[in-house]
Amino acid sequence: MVIVGMYLSRALMSIGMMLLIANAVLNVHFKDYWKHFIRHPYLVCLSLYFLYAATSGLWSENTSYLFQRLQILLPFLTLPLAFISIGKWESKWVHWILAIFILLNIGGIVWSLSLYFPNKAFYDAGYHYSHQIPTPFKQDHIRFSLSVVMSILFCVSFWNSYPQTRVRILMLSIVVLDIFYLHILSVKSGLIAFYLISFLYIIRFLFIAQYRKYGVLLLAILILLPVVMYQISESFRTKIGYVRYSLERMQNGMKETNISDEGRLISYQFALEIIRTKPLSGVGYGDVFDAMQKKYDAEFGQGKTTPLIPHNQILMAGVAMGIPGILLLLAMFILLWKQVRKQDFLFFCFMVLMSFAISIEAFFENQYGMCLFLFFLLLLLQRKKNPPYLEALQG
Repeated sequence: MVIVGMYLSRALMSIGMMLLIANAVLNVHFKDYWKHFIRHPYLVCLSLYFLYAATSGLWSENTSYLFQRLQILLPFLTLPLAFISIGKWESKWVHWILAIFILLNIGGIVWSLSLYFPNKAFYDAGYHYSHQIPTPFKQDHIRFSLSVVMSILFCVSFWNSYPQTRVRILMLSIVVLDIFYLHILSVKSGLIAFYLISFLYIIRFLFIAQYRKYGVLLLAILILLPVVMYQISESFRTKIGYVRYSLERMQNGMKETNISDEGRLISYQFALEIIRTKPLSGVGYGDVFDAMQKKYDAEFGQGKTTPLIPHNQILMAGVAMGIPGILLLLAMFILLWKQVRKQDFLFFCFMVLMSFAISIEAFFENQYGMCLFLFFLLLLLQRKKNPPYLEALQG
């Protein structure tokens, strides 16, 4: 329900999460689950993030905005315990869930492309103004592009886990479709994430003697890929041109919020200024948008431009909860990174992807980003160890 709801209905996603929570709270072994929960600092940090955000409401004036934020962040408090109540997941169940996600992602891509190709000239022209083609996730292009990168990760995991030829052909076909779509969609965040993860995966091949020739081949493909896509994809070519244009505009000495990259940097600047004024407490989660709006109005004139919340989850935490909020978020990620050594390369890549996501977006501030991070994080952490033959295949 949670995964299907991501693509079809936010209400269904919320109902699925509530059922997970109810399963934990109503379970007769709740006390045992609680003891297990408090023995894992990374799970405690996840829940503390919500609790500290809620505490900041004590010094927030805009209670309406506060409750909107807390409603989105509530799974941080409840889902860690909910996943513990389910116990360790057998590999086959994890694979079924990941397969459902991959299939839904394919459906989202097909839907998006079915709107793009019949109106190709119209949508290609929109890329001159940083307007992307329609996507699932309520047109949240950044989070959907990152979900496509996650789909590629899961397909590679299936490739490693199942040596059957038909499975590998299917996974390769899906990966090719995903990569093609990422370049058609041409969201910078998704493309950077894809090339970053691909480069890390290739490095892994290059350090293993028996796979080094495959690593060299993949590296050559990765280098040639943007060149080929530049020739065949109008949207990708236009996006490259827009990036050049935005870089030129950023050098003119004028602040322009309608330029996507510069608008992001302006949100960082204003966020840092707010953190300097209230380093210990922040403005409170409920007043983040109002505080940013005051900065925009003071700089550009009241109502002259649309204010943005900080496009960086670390700065968002700092504006809302001060430096203690930043330290709590960083502590959470440090503790999660420590789990990498106990997991496989899939979990490592997932953590790289999520660390990148929070650095370029206030990733947790809508339901899609929160679900991509928290649901799949807990799912991957709750997996049982793979059988020896699968671990051997995964290196």
